Amino acid sequence: MGFSHFAYSQRETNDVDARALALGNIKALSRNLSNPAYLAFTKQKEFGASVYNRFGMKELSTMSVYTLIPNQAIDAGFLFSTYGYDEYRLIQGQMSLAKKLSSRLSIGTNVTYLNENSILETGSKNYLSADIGLYYRINELFEAAFTTENFLHTNSLFPTLYDVGIIYRLLPECNLLLETGSDFNKYFDVKAGIEYEIAGQFAVRAGFRTQLKVPSTGFAYFGSQWKTDVAFFLHPVMGISSAIGIGYYF
Repeated sequence: MGFSHFAYSQRETNDVDARALALGNIKALSRNLSNPAYLAFTKQKEFGASVYNRFGMKELSTMSVYTLIPNQAIDAGFLFSTYGYDEYRLIQGQMSLAKKLSSRLSIGTNVTYLNENSILETGSKNYLSADIGLYYRINELFEAAFTTENFLHTNSLFPTLYDVGIIYRLLPECNLLLETGSDFNKYFDVKAGIEYEIAGQFAVRAGFRTQLKVPSTGFAYFGSQWKTDVAFFLHPVMGISSAIGIGYYF
């Protein structure tokens, strides 16, 4: 006697932001493409790549490349990522658009195409989804953000998640971050992080999320044209995962 049940990763397969992972796997407060609204506050064009290795298993790794293109008309970003191995693979393409509504408030949207290939299926499956995000610089001390995951989608089995976060600038070099995520049903997660910059070139980070009680840490180096982000976090059962990202400003 057997029962079958579909399980999905709730977009955990496409995380590409090593900074966000080091800060408790934040979403709304991400400065990459998890929240497209932050694109409107980006000043430099950027091209980057990342590798996210889960639990030391190459079959559970995500590799990605992205580009951020701020401009006067509308800010744009593009992401391509691949997750898995030959017997199961997810390929994702994403376009992000953002626009400032005022000097402090911006809105953005993600449009995502996902292709799923598995040896258990005769053909590949294709999904489309769209999300919205908001980013608000309240004053010199506080910033707030909101984003959705799978807000509009072609697969009803994917859950819709909502993330809300706030940043408090404790010191000019130190930020405290707090974020919650929920589907208003069974899922609820609280994420907290702290980020401290040293001499304008280095940053150390630490975070924690209540879902699975996972602590994380990381560091970064900023150059005039390059940046490097590294993150580690410890799952209570599966062990250590790591991520590294490299970005080039042009």
